[in-house]
Amino acid sequence: MNVLNISRSALLLGLLVLLSTCRTRPVLSEAPLAALSVNEISRKLREADIKVRPINNDHLNTHIAETFELLIPQPIDHKDLSKGEFMQKVYLSHTSTLAPMVMFLSGYATGNNRYIAEPTYELKANQLHVEHRFFGSSVPDEIPYEYLTIEQAAADHHRIVTLLKEIYAGSWVNSGISKGGQTTMYHRYFYPDDVDASVVYVAPLNQAREDERIYEFLASVGSDDCRKKVLAFQMELLLNYEQCYNLFLEKSVERDYSYGLSEERAFELSIFEYGFAFWQWSADCDAIPEAGSSFEAMIDHLFLIDAPGFFKASSMTDIFPFFYQSYSEMGMYGYQVDQFGGLTREYDSNFSNYRTFIPENFDLVYDGTVHQQVKEWLDTDAEDMVFIYGEYDPWSATGYVPTGTNNLFRFTVPAGNHGSRLGHLPQKEFSRFSDSLNVWINN
Repeated sequence: MNVLNISRSALLLGLLVLLSTCRTRPVLSEAPLAALSVNEISRKLREADIKVRPINNDHLNTHIAETFELLIPQPIDHKDLSKGEFMQKVYLSHTSTLAPMVMFLSGYATGNNRYIAEPTYELKANQLHVEHRFFGSSVPDEIPYEYLTIEQAAADHHRIVTLLKEIYAGSWVNSGISKGGQTTMYHRYFYPDDVDASVVYVAPLNQAREDERIYEFLASVGSDDCRKKVLAFQMELLLNYEQCYNLFLEKSVERDYSYGLSEERAFELSIFEYGFAFWQWSADCDAIPEAGSSFEAMIDHLFLIDAPGFFKASSMTDIFPFFYQSYSEMGMYGYQVDQFGGLTREYDSNFSNYRTFIPENFDLVYDGTVHQQVKEWLDTDAEDMVFIYGEYDPWSATGYVPTGTNNLFRFTVPAGNHGSRLGHLPQKEFSRFSDSLNVWINN
């Protein structure tokens, strides 16, 4: 027999065996995953020592099918588990275990589950709304503030992802607004593989305890006429100190405002804060009372912008963890008092707000190392992130600006303030965002 024919026969036989093997062996990558039922989800969560409580679904007219409150045990110190635990509150809005998951990081307390983030709607996704460690009810019996750090919080969020990815098999996105946007950056920096994309809203990345870029921004934001009108409003309040101060006291009583410091200081601080808060929350120059307006109209406008609300005793207590983080790692702003030319009585020069918000029994040393590291990482190695800012928002002054060397985008809402969202973008830019996000999560 011809040797060549023997070889061909052997080859054909081998191919037939191989094809037969391929047909009978299951191809795991092609096997469809089955969505878990709500009962199965609850069981798996409880097996992970997560407390689960069904809550009223505030989103019945959306794709969200079920909503739950989760209490997730977290180490007080992720580097030393002997320090004990606290329970971190997370709201779960469920649609399907096969759909994407948006982890919305509030950065603060989370009082309810009414907020659904834009990426959640865009992707028809599940959502986790995460309360930040040591805010709201996510606290141990006594708060050890030395563990309220950027890195510890990022480790909390990594643990949540690790636990919930066992149930939710789709793509993951993290997102947050303002301090929540900062928290989103921190989580992605420490654990870049936890999520497939990040959507960061109006988040500063200060490079000092008092980043001078904020003051430079306030000196140039908007039009000359509008900036002059803002300053003239502040000056008018101080020039008519007695009348305006007495009205300030009356309006405070009407609104049930009590302050965390003397009323005189609260009055002056509210006037200083107006120069920041006006651009942060309004930027509507037509809303500023005209020269010659009544003092009552002026004080009503001050309260409309709610500059005094920043100094309420309840505000200063409820968001004290924010001030702790600001003066230890994140940075904050002070006030440029010199421009008021000696019209003030309580403050006579430019000052930091450190002692306004930090009690005497705390002695905080600012360490900007993590912010520097985050910026270096964003400049070089970060991928698949979107940043949204408002043109007139003072926090955009220290917001992140991509270098163009990696896959990061920054969108600016024209004339936007701190409430700027993706839905405020021109259609062309929104489409660019939407297309990019869908590519990232389907990669």
